[in-house]
Amino acid sequence: MEFNQFWQIFSRKKQTIFSIMLIAIVIVLVVSILSPIKYGAQSRVLVMQERTNVDAYTLSRTNEYLGNLFSQIVYSSSFFELVIRNKNYQVDHNYFGSQQSEQLKKWRNTVNARSYGDTGIIEINVYHPVPQQANQIALAVNDTLTSDGHKYSGNENIKINVIDQPLVSDRPVKPNIPYTFAITIIGSFILALIFIYIFPERKYDLSFFGKRKKRKEKDNDDDSINEEIEEENNEDIIEKSSKLDEYYKNINKHDENEISGDIDNIVK
Repeated sequence: MEFNQFWQIFSRKKQTIFSIMLIAIVIVLVVSILSPIKYGAQSRVLVMQERTNVDAYTLSRTNEYLGNLFSQIVYSSSFFELVIRNKNYQVDHNYFGSQQSEQLKKWRNTVNARSYGDTGIIEINVYHPVPQQANQIALAVNDTLTSDGHKYSGNENIKINVIDQPLVSDRPVKPNIPYTFAITIIGSFILALIFIYIFPERKYDLSFFGKRKKRKEKDNDDDSINEEIEEENNEDIIEKSSKLDEYYKNINKHDENEISGDIDNIVK
């Protein structure tokens, strides 16, 4: 399909595009509003290797590896157990449920960890409906990393230090409605373009304003008008045919009278 053809379809299907976007926005906003609000606690830790005589390039690659490693370890069930059993902090066990599968799913929705390239810095975000619990879980995660993190690598030279203590947000950070709204607009617009490209026919038009119905009624009216015009044309044709027949009859009768008169004159 050429660009000009697609542009014509785009111009004709603006209502369809708007309808698809509106449906997507309403669905996403309803889901976001119904989702429980959560506060965030953000902290950062630094993973480094002590007593090493390697060059800068090897050290940066090691830091990148360790950062990626520990950012994934945070999601593991064994790390979750260490955090929950940490007696130094008051983490609510009941929030994560009783089944192991449920606990792990809830844990991965609660904690988010990402590594900053080859710096060895890991940013840890904790989300919870209660701000105090978000702070307690973040503190427990940092404490577990610093005290037991080296056990996961098998290297005693690895040290983890907290460089930013948990900072709890004043307002809920989830759901992030402005961000979700912007992403939904972009995504639904792209989806609408794909839809009209695949289904360019009029029968796939969508509208919340009855435009399609009005168009159908207009088409029916046009058909009725066309039928009336055709009927009138047929009546005109029949009427004209009758007049022509009468005209030719008169001509033939007139000719017969003239011929009869000529014959009578000849006879006389």
